[in-house]
Amino acid sequence: MSAAKRKAADIVVPVEDENDLLKITPLGAGREVGRSCIVLQYKGKTIMLDCGLHAGRSGQGSLPYFDEIDPSTVDVLLITHFHTDHAAAVPFYLEKTSFKGRTFMTRPTKGVFRWLASDYIRVTNTSNAEASALYTEADLISAHAKIEEIDIHQQMEINGIKFTAFNAGHVLGAAMFLIEIAGVKVLYTGDYSREEDRHLVPAENPGVAVNVLITESTYGVQSHQSRVERENAFLKQVRDIVRRRGCCLMPVTALGRTQELLLILEDHWGRNMRELENVPIFFISSLGKKGMYLYEAYIMHMNQRIQRQFNRTGNNPFDFKYIKTRTNLAGVPENGPCVVLASPGMLQSGVSRQLLERWAPRPENGLIITGYSVEGTLARTIVNEPESFPALTGGTVPRRMTVKNISFSAHVDYTQNSTFIDELRAPYVVLVHGEANAMLNLRSNLLDKYKDSDYEIQVFAPHNIDTVRLHFHGEKMARVMGSLASKVPREGDWAAGVLVEKDFNYTLVNPVDLQEFTAVAPVVIEQQLQVPYASTFTLLRHHLEQMFGRLELAKEASGSGKTHILRIYDAIEVLHFSWKQHIEVEWQSNAMNDMVADSVIAVILNIESSPASVKLTQGVCGHSHSHNGDSSEQELPESPKQETDLKPVSASGLVLETEREIVTRAGGSAEVAAKLAAFMQNQFELVEVSDDHKLVNVRLGNASASVHTCSMAVESENPLLKSRVSSIVARVHRTLGSLNHRSEPLPEPEPEQEGPKDKDVADADGVSGGEDDNEKDIEIKIDVDSDNDDDDEDDDSLSESESIISDQEAPEPSPTDEGAEAPA
Repeated sequence: MSAAKRKAADIVVPVEDENDLLKITPLGAGREVGRSCIVLQYKGKTIMLDCGLHAGRSGQGSLPYFDEIDPSTVDVLLITHFHTDHAAAVPFYLEKTSFKGRTFMTRPTKGVFRWLASDYIRVTNTSNAEASALYTEADLISAHAKIEEIDIHQQMEINGIKFTAFNAGHVLGAAMFLIEIAGVKVLYTGDYSREEDRHLVPAENPGVAVNVLITESTYGVQSHQSRVERENAFLKQVRDIVRRRGCCLMPVTALGRTQELLLILEDHWGRNMRELENVPIFFISSLGKKGMYLYEAYIMHMNQRIQRQFNRTGNNPFDFKYIKTRTNLAGVPENGPCVVLASPGMLQSGVSRQLLERWAPRPENGLIITGYSVEGTLARTIVNEPESFPALTGGTVPRRMTVKNISFSAHVDYTQNSTFIDELRAPYVVLVHGEANAMLNLRSNLLDKYKDSDYEIQVFAPHNIDTVRLHFHGEKMARVMGSLASKVPREGDWAAGVLVEKDFNYTLVNPVDLQEFTAVAPVVIEQQLQVPYASTFTLLRHHLEQMFGRLELAKEASGSGKTHILRIYDAIEVLHFSWKQHIEVEWQSNAMNDMVADSVIAVILNIESSPASVKLTQGVCGHSHSHNGDSSEQELPESPKQETDLKPVSASGLVLETEREIVTRAGGSAEVAAKLAAFMQNQFELVEVSDDHKLVNVRLGNASASVHTCSMAVESENPLLKSRVSSIVARVHRTLGSLNHRSEPLPEPEPEQEGPKDKDVADADGVSGGEDDNEKDIEIKIDVDSDNDDDDEDDDSLSESESIISDQEAPEPSPTDEGAEAPA
């Protein structure tokens, strides 16, 4: 490797989000064969792949390293097939741990697993102390009821985890699983075979791009003979043993590859009946004929050859003519010639171990190992043809029988495995289910094979509990649905709506379409806030109208008193109670309403401390100050209308000026735009001024509005935002006018005029006259008693056509009005 490549390999890209790491941890089958159990963790989801026991160990030592993971965090457990090293720990995990997830197998796997696990319990309890049994028959029954079935090519989705089963070939019902989480696809092969045999379909390519391939490496770089060559070698060895009148022993599992051997022997005996009619074949299994009937029940899961045979004859292909099924050794001869297939396959205990110890000392007998022999088992030891081996009852047994290893285990060899890897071209390959040497040899061979090709591949061979960490950060794609999808978007178009995320799938919809196109039901949040307030309703309404313009008024009466309700922008209700020391503000919560409600509450909280609360009217007093009568607020006299010099008035009571007047007075549209923008900066999340200074654009959430700086006109498709912006524009307009007036020199004050004054009225600042000739003496009103604020007279004084304080220049009061003073 060059220095440049070494330097590049040392660069570590930091991972911003731990959930972007895909973690693959073998709890079993890491550089070993047995107790397969692989854990995937990604985006907060956890999947366990297989849950088996180690055939070469017993008790707790045969379990995967379950203590490396919290069982309660596992969402899904997927079992590829029914063999002990892939499924036998399932009852323990489901019944003896805190696992609460869901477990899936194919239908044939679940059916066969039930009986194989029961056989495992029987053998364990008879061969070991009771304490070594990992679970009971009751545990098995309970666990089996929790297992769910999945069909080949069926896709399931659970909490954002998608998984699909594909044919794996290995045994009846064996499946490889394609798992997808947040767009990342992982294919776990389990044990698989790509060669079609007498009853099974071969493993299939899922036909999709895969990010990570987790594959077995059982045979490493070894290559098998063809199926025909293996069958011929197998049958030759059997014939050699029986011709010398020996006993041929084949240790097998009760169900699985055994049925393939039985089909081969049944066919051979049928074609060579004259020679072999006196040679019996025994299949000894605790399941007896039950196993054969199980296979008949799942014929539709087998290949076309078996299905055609069944449809043509109507007979169970596994109901054999030349093979006798037994549940024990009864009827099995002591001497040959005979052929016996017996479980278990690893020769650790059971009938196969008994027959081995019985027949091993005689040289005419023969042993044929037909499956993979796990390290640490007697089957692995005896393949090396030792002179003796330990007996179950103690001592040793001499070995003089012949031993041959002809594998029908249906695991891929190097040729099949490397071809499958080349077809998928997954950038990451994780090797499991292989002994250390076989796995490392395969890893080196794969890296060398693709070193100079365009296939960039990384191959991992982790030990047990070592974690492979892969970083994925894919694009997030959202589907646009409902009314938002009514037209095809063009380049640069914006799509505004509610983004709904469920199980790593994203959907963008209009809020009104939420219930129809998603599982989200809109919920209206009703907000209610109590704000301390002890002043009059008149003062409250005045301040709110200063901010929000003319307000709609409603009244309610109850036994306790009167309630005045002000409605702001048809969204916020302000309730003033004559008998309470607080105000209630109510609204339906959303981004716009919440903003307006905040403004309302801010106004209310500042009423009593505001200087404007002192200046109640312009002009002369229009109500009685008698302390002997009703002290409630009286209606102000209506100012006489003048027919001259009238200017247009907006809906909020703002005197509108012409474009020329506004621009001239404010110093040009650029200055108007700048002042508008300054006012709105703290009100909206985005405020922009157009290049020609003719528009001020504001945005709040998905809503937007534009203000024309020349005409002060507001445009918006959102009526609530338009109303809100119009109120702010009105305030800016008043401010601009006020600032302009202050910038002019004040007129010389005129001499004070003598005249009678009400004893309860005082000049607010000691100066008659002011900034404008039309302004009158400022009156200070002292509320002697506010208990009667809400009399009918007060209610009428604030009709929709009147305002306590006008923001435009008030016309002079008529000298004939009661209590009015002559202008200074």
